[in-house]
Amino acid sequence: MKNSIVYKFSAALTIILAILFTVLLLSNLYSLEVIRNQSLSNSRNTLAIYAENIHNMLNIYSKDLIEVFENNIDTALDDWSAGESGRYFKSVQLMNALKTKTSNNFSSDGMFIKLPDAKEPLVQFGSRIPSNEKLMLSDFMIKHDFKPNPHGKMDEWTDFDIQGAHYLFKYLTYSNISFGTFVKADTLLSIVNREGAGHDHYVISDRSGSVLASTNDEFNKGFSDLTLDRLKNRYEKTDLFISQPIAEFGQMTNMVVKQSVFSGLKLIQWLIISLGIVSVVVVPLVLRSLARSILRPVLELVRAAKEVENGQRQFPIPKGHYSMEFVKLFHSFHSMVREITDLKIHTYEEKIERSRAELKYLQMQIRPHFFLNAISTISSLTYQNKNEEIRKLIVHLSKHLRYMFKGGLILVPIHEEIKHVENYIRMQDIRYPDQIFYMTDIDSDAEQIPVPQFLLQTFVENIFKHAMIYGKMLSIFIRASKDMLKDKPCIKIVIEDNGEGFPPHVLQNAEVTPIDPVELSDQVGIANIRRTLQLLYKRDDLLTLSNAEPSGAKIELWVPIQSTRELAPKEGHHALLVD
Repeated sequence: MKNSIVYKFSAALTIILAILFTVLLLSNLYSLEVIRNQSLSNSRNTLAIYAENIHNMLNIYSKDLIEVFENNIDTALDDWSAGESGRYFKSVQLMNALKTKTSNNFSSDGMFIKLPDAKEPLVQFGSRIPSNEKLMLSDFMIKHDFKPNPHGKMDEWTDFDIQGAHYLFKYLTYSNISFGTFVKADTLLSIVNREGAGHDHYVISDRSGSVLASTNDEFNKGFSDLTLDRLKNRYEKTDLFISQPIAEFGQMTNMVVKQSVFSGLKLIQWLIISLGIVSVVVVPLVLRSLARSILRPVLELVRAAKEVENGQRQFPIPKGHYSMEFVKLFHSFHSMVREITDLKIHTYEEKIERSRAELKYLQMQIRPHFFLNAISTISSLTYQNKNEEIRKLIVHLSKHLRYMFKGGLILVPIHEEIKHVENYIRMQDIRYPDQIFYMTDIDSDAEQIPVPQFLLQTFVENIFKHAMIYGKMLSIFIRASKDMLKDKPCIKIVIEDNGEGFPPHVLQNAEVTPIDPVELSDQVGIANIRRTLQLLYKRDDLLTLSNAEPSGAKIELWVPIQSTRELAPKEGHHALLVD
């Protein structure tokens, strides 16, 4: 019983639950004291971060303003009475300077340059300002006289209430020319809105306590000229007010909801007690469910594995209410058994097909028509007293027979196959004197690469069978070199002649590999080679037939270059059929 999965799982679960319950109880007692202090401390720290971010934003806007002022004050002070053309180009230059500073995500809501003689100021708005507010701001800047404040500080910003919306302006005035930048008060609180304020509310106000913007729209209801003091009087019973000064315009206040600080404490205590009671009831039920959901399907899989081991070829999926994971496991096991069975059947069929191919090969090694033609040629030469030609033909014929009966179905170096093909062509040259021209071009680094025996002879025989015309010169060209086919190293072999080329139906049928080569009675050799290459190299793209220009047939063969380890198991089992 101690070695069962259910026992081990239940013991581990009980220990883990006991440890967790103890840790939760101790941590709850400790958190009662810590939460009270940490909540307010976190609120102060968060408020300080937000206030510092606003301070940094205003510093960036101020630096942009100073840079625009320093770089363009000379242009703004130039004589603007040089005609409309000169005024236009100066205005474009100043607008481009403003546009450069307001085109990024860290810029203010807008910048302007107010010239003394201009009817309208040069204004460039940021992407955050809607169209209706642009007109409102433009009218305000036309009417307002941005005079310097003699008692103000360099880093101060001035608040303007423009039709109910508060905007902070900072401007530099020199010789009645004002350079300024502005930002909406709501924009300064955008960082709080992006990060989420939770239950807390944030307010920014000016030095007099007037509220400029807040994260809670409900504050504005029922109030006119909302101030921070009025908020404190209304919400002091429910909220804690924590303020952080902002030197540029006033201060930022965090209104912490008291209920949000202490509401979770009692809830945690009751939650721990409830968890303890529930765990006492749930643990036995969980153990019982685990025994049913895990142990039974595991035993079912063990039984099925033993049946498959004893030769059972089918695994019916068990019926019952099992978990989704075990149902998937049953289906996967069923698929695995089916794939193993199919793989065995496929292996047996492939062995049978190889045996049939080898039998066809042995049956076709002895081709009566070829040897009858050779004997007839010898007989004809005896009547002509061409003893030297007879001797050469017999020598070539003996080499041909020796190569044919060399052994089983094997791979041979490509230079041996080429040598055999040349020997065959010389026999035909004796039969058809002065009618055959052939040329071979084999790269030196490809001579030792193994290829299936009789691979090239099949096509050369077909050339003599279909392209040889009495009284006309027959040209045969054979090339072999290393090449790449779909990123795999291969030996590319090209065979060309100057005959009439392949008929259209042969090129059409060459695109399809039939199940049985005998289905194409006039293309048995080509079909057998394609099927043999497929069996040896598991690919269907190693043979291409086409017609050359201006005439003749063209055969392209790709023989994959395989390692010694890949070739060893196949030695003595390669089937290549010839026509």
